[in-house]
Amino acid sequence: MRVSTKRILSIVFSGVFFIAAIYVFTGPIQDEMKTINDKRAKLATQQQLYTSQAQAIEQVQKLISSFQGSQNVQTTAGFAMPNGEQAVSALRQVEAIGRAANIAFGSVKFKSAPPRIGAQQFLKKLGVLEVDITASGDYANLKDFLRKLETTIRIANVKGFVFHPGMLRNAKDSIEVTVEMYYQM
Repeated sequence: MRVSTKRILSIVFSGVFFIAAIYVFTGPIQDEMKTINDKRAKLATQQQLYTSQAQAIEQVQKLISSFQGSQNVQTTAGFAMPNGEQAVSALRQVEAIGRAANIAFGSVKFKSAPPRIGAQQFLKKLGVLEVDITASGDYANLKDFLRKLETTIRIANVKGFVFHPGMLRNAKDSIEVTVEMYYQM
């Protein structure tokens, strides 16, 4: 054979051997890359699962803490809207508000009104205890009495009032108030 043919054949064989070497050496690497990619996918899936479970646990802990606080909410709601009329308790509240506002009571009358039924049905029906109050005192004290009456711990609504100014110099102003106090039936 000629030298140029030998040279060309050696170049061709070296190219074939080079390609075969690349194929032989990259085959196991590709297999390992598939294994690595599978493990990465499994790791990503487990991380997502861990994150979602951690969020679920956090939500459950928040729910548990809110239920633990529900006892306080139930107690507070019991003060704001007691079970039954509890007219004596209402009288004590009105009396305490009157003393704090520095007014004198003329009369206090209690009357049960029919239960209120609204568009939204609550767990329990709401009863209404109407309280008619006649009181006298200075204008500022009567005004303070009305403000405190509406912001007392028990839910109360001033339904209406009539103000009678004192006509003489030393005469006290007077007021007739109708208050609705709510309770659970």
